[in-house]
Amino acid sequence: MSGEIFNAAILSASLVLVGLAMGFVLLKIQGVEK
Repeated sequence: MSGEIFNAAILSASLVLVGLAMGFVLLKIQGVEK
């Protein structure tokens, strides 16, 4: 039971980190273009 919760927490946390990283990269690209 705790293993499933742990896996779900890791998955959601990794998705959030990936989203933040992609947003940061997009901002960097836009800054370079401007």
